[in-house]
Amino acid sequence: MAFGWRRSSPWPFCRWRRSPSFRPGLGGTPPAARDQRAAILLGETLRVSAPVTGLIREAKGAAAALAQTVRPLLRDEAACDAAMSHLASMSGEYSLVSYVPLSGAMTCASGGASYDYAGNAIFEAIVADLRPRTVVNPRGPVSGTSVLLVIHPVLAEEGGYAGYVALALPHAALADEVPEDVAAGLGEAPDFVTFNREGTVLTASTGLAEAASILPAGVALAGWASSGRSSFAARTASGQVRFYALAPVVEGELYALGSLPVREAVRLGPLSMTTPFLLSGLMYLGSLAVAWIATEHLVSRHIRRLSRAIGSFASGSRVVGDLDMEGAPSEIRDVGQAFIRMTDTILHDEAELEDTVHQREVLLREVHHRVKNNLQLIASIMNMQSRRARSPETKALMKGLQERVMSLATVHKELYQTSGLTDVRADELLGDITRQIVGMASAPGRSFEIDTDFAPIPLTPDQAVPLSLLLTEGLTNAIKYAEPEPGGSRPRLRLRFAPTGGGRAELSISNDARDGIDPGEPEGTGLGRQLLAAFASQLGAEAQTRAEGGRYTLRIEFALHALEGAEQRHGG
Repeated sequence: MAFGWRRSSPWPFCRWRRSPSFRPGLGGTPPAARDQRAAILLGETLRVSAPVTGLIREAKGAAAALAQTVRPLLRDEAACDAAMSHLASMSGEYSLVSYVPLSGAMTCASGGASYDYAGNAIFEAIVADLRPRTVVNPRGPVSGTSVLLVIHPVLAEEGGYAGYVALALPHAALADEVPEDVAAGLGEAPDFVTFNREGTVLTASTGLAEAASILPAGVALAGWASSGRSSFAARTASGQVRFYALAPVVEGELYALGSLPVREAVRLGPLSMTTPFLLSGLMYLGSLAVAWIATEHLVSRHIRRLSRAIGSFASGSRVVGDLDMEGAPSEIRDVGQAFIRMTDTILHDEAELEDTVHQREVLLREVHHRVKNNLQLIASIMNMQSRRARSPETKALMKGLQERVMSLATVHKELYQTSGLTDVRADELLGDITRQIVGMASAPGRSFEIDTDFAPIPLTPDQAVPLSLLLTEGLTNAIKYAEPEPGGSRPRLRLRFAPTGGGRAELSISNDARDGIDPGEPEGTGLGRQLLAAFASQLGAEAQTRAEGGRYTLRIEFALHALEGAEQRHGG
């Protein structure tokens, strides 16, 4: 009785089992011969696809290492282009080595290439699911040819992803050349394809354009990878029945698939039963296992060690340690030595920068300290001169000048006593000035009740100085004309400085003055009112006064300057 094959499942890729009926055109092959045939085809599949999968595996390792080291190079476009060009020249297989940010504007690439991928469908798909992967681009916009992209994401300093590195392998360099002994052993040259876990065909011995003609119809490649099958028969879109052998090259990531028409396999079935062919298949499998062990010993373990060192340094650790690259290929040793030289340079530059910043801080603190001392000396001379003055008008004038000079001295004191050298905390500055002026105005039998509410807003010196002088003038006038509240024993003054939203802040000074006396409109020469207007103008605002229920308030609202280039202090 002749034996044919029929499917035991409705799925087009399931195994075939014997049937008593003979199927025309398919012939009959005993199960043992079929299994031996599958083993030989599986071994040849791994053998033929080994060079291609080796290039892809090497590109994955290079992309992972480059993603860890590229971030410091992004500050210098020329250095970044040179590094990419060096990697491309070392391999000779890559048509383009590049870094692409999430914006799509590629400016760091081998050969100095640049391109804006924004709006490109393949680029949008990559950034939508950014992870290590392989992507086929039928027409690369830079090379103009069909390429296989090996992608690896690049972490940003603040967290998340900043972009990705891409290594482009031209499909012309990935063509599977079938050795002549394979065709001789099987009677006809098999066809081979490689694909990733998403089911995307990466390479094909027939060319990508003809790959569909040798694949089963109606079933996604991703389903094969998850099915766990190693050999099966299926029908193509043209109706041809082919025998397939599936081998995982990188488990869960990369697969190789070999196929042969069933009629050829049947016609040469008795020949495939011979022992030499079975031994050849086993020898191929053994050689692949040896190749994997050698790759792990010579390349993979060194790449992992170097990747851990680069990742640790990139995350902030400055302890590099000794990278043991003994036994590694010369190219990997060169990368390790380049990494050590780079870390030495970065650590040296960081140390010099910290030393320069420290010297700058010391000099600035000394300048502010000397200016404060000189202003206090001037205030002391004014105090001595006012004691010798005979007329009350002269003493009042000297006292007002002394208060203004002391306000300026307080600003410089805050600049060298606080942790920031280019900004001043408003609550510390205004609080010191308030205590200083109230202390000078208090006397036996005349004291004040002060309510203050100063927000910790950072101010630049060009705003801190006029604001301090404005507070001095306004508070002096408020003290001068303050009256006790009905039933109270001491005059009460209220001072407030707080943000109002939109990058603006407001200073208000209020007191209970005599009827008709506005703290912003003092009696006398009118100099105080002129100074208030001048200081408010320096802040880009206008001083306003209002009376509500016998309480007079001086108010000024102005826009805060951005602390660009200044040290912003955090915390108390």
